[in-house]
Amino acid sequence: MMRARAQKQKSCSEEFLERAAEFHGHSGSFMVVGLRMGLEALRRLDASGWFDIRCRVELNWRPPDSCVIDGIQVSTGCTMGKRNIEVLEAEGVAAEFYKGDEHLRVVLRNEVLDRMRRTLATGEDSARLVEEIAKADPSDLFEFH
Repeated sequence: MMRARAQKQKSCSEEFLERAAEFHGHSGSFMVVGLRMGLEALRRLDASGWFDIRCRVELNWRPPDSCVIDGIQVSTGCTMGKRNIEVLEAEGVAAEFYKGDEHLRVVLRNEVLDRMRRTLATGEDSARLVEEIAKADPSDLFEFH
C-alpha cells in the first residue's frame, strides 16, 4: 500500500501546474483558481493536507465553475472519496477550509470572476490568464475571512 507524503506541496510551480492539468484534463483558469485557494488554505492553516483538512466549496456546480473543485482536490488532498470535501450550489466562487477548530474562508474576488468569464466568452488568450492567476498575489485574487 502506497503511503502519502508527510506534507502537500504549498507552492504553485510549473511542475505542479502540469500535474494538476493532467489530473483535470487541461489547464484552465477555474482549475488554477482552485489550486490557489487550496494552497492558501494549507499555508494559512498550517495544514499538511490529505487528512488534516476539510473543505466546503460554494459555486455553480457545472463547468467551468466546477473546475475549481478539481484544483482544490489536487492542492489539498481533500477528495470526494475521503468525503473531506463537499460542494454546495451557490453564486460566486468561495471555499471554507477547516483544520481542527480553525477555519479560513476564501472568496474569489468578483472582478477576477468577471474577467475569467469574459475571457471564456470572447475567446481571449486564456493561457495568459491562467499564467497570471498562477503568479498573482493572493490578495489580488481572493478575500480572506
